[in-house]
Amino acid sequence: MLTALVGTTAILKAGGANAFPPQVAEELNITPEQQTELDAIRENAHSQVDAILTEEQLIALEGTTGRDRKRAMGQLDLSEEQRTQLQDIRETSRAAVDEVLTEEQQAQLQAMKEERHERRKNRREEFAEELNLTPEQQTELDAIKENARTQAEAVLTADQRAALEGKTGREWMQAMRSLDLSEDQRAELQDIRETSRAAADEVLTEEQQAQLQEMREQRGHRRRR
Repeated sequence: MLTALVGTTAILKAGGANAFPPQVAEELNITPEQQTELDAIRENAHSQVDAILTEEQLIALEGTTGRDRKRAMGQLDLSEEQRTQLQDIRETSRAAVDEVLTEEQQAQLQAMKEERHERRKNRREEFAEELNLTPEQQTELDAIKENARTQAEAVLTADQRAALEGKTGREWMQAMRSLDLSEDQRAELQDIRETSRAAADEVLTEEQQAQLQEMREQRGHRRRR
């Protein structure tokens, strides 16, 4: 995701056909002219970032898009000069995006980012509070969840990953369920789920495991109603 590289917004994409995911562009009422300008900003920033990187670093990013590219960038051994240059690209791109969006769209986009962050924070805090998780347990569970998501996305095709772009939490899960998965993909994803659940059980106490199972059953009951 180019947002990790140039930080124009938390939602602006690098790997898809458009700068904004369709649902975000629709909510912001982005015009075709604006979309063209935003796509050009994204492509320009992407090119500038690639020009900063060494040949070995570019090879490490080859074939990656979206979250995969973001993670790959995070693993690069960047020099201080490269980090400074990336920061410059980030600020220039953010300013360019602001020039394209109206003040109303800028405010709406900021509100969307804050709302998404708050929802994610609240869900995480509610979950931790219900299970009475320690900070150490929360850190371990976050790592398990992130690892599982990385593995799940590695199973998907580029088109399937694009359908998940910009989604988190429940939206991501709903989008996953709507994908046209092959039998092999379903089997691999099931293995990932089982492995992740076993890893989470290793982190939780028996009491917390029982409580989590009860929460899952209650959630399943609500869905069937």
